[in-house]
Amino acid sequence: MATTTIKVQGMTCNHCVMRVAKALKAVPGVQDAKVDLQKAEAVVSYDDAKVSPQKLSVAVVEAGYKVG
Repeated sequence: MATTTIKVQGMTCNHCVMRVAKALKAVPGVQDAKVDLQKAEAVVSYDDAKVSPQKLSVAVVEAGYKVG
């Protein structure tokens, strides 16, 4: 298992947090995703044999937010 932290821009409320977490958890290979509104980041635990940090970033962008 690997862990990565993704900076997420554009979250303004708890609905945003839930949307980002749901998008990340839907990626095959993701074990858990903890999203923090105040820190503007997501900490993701995942199987690095199944998914890359780039794919996780794509999931955040597809949910409507910016990474960086």
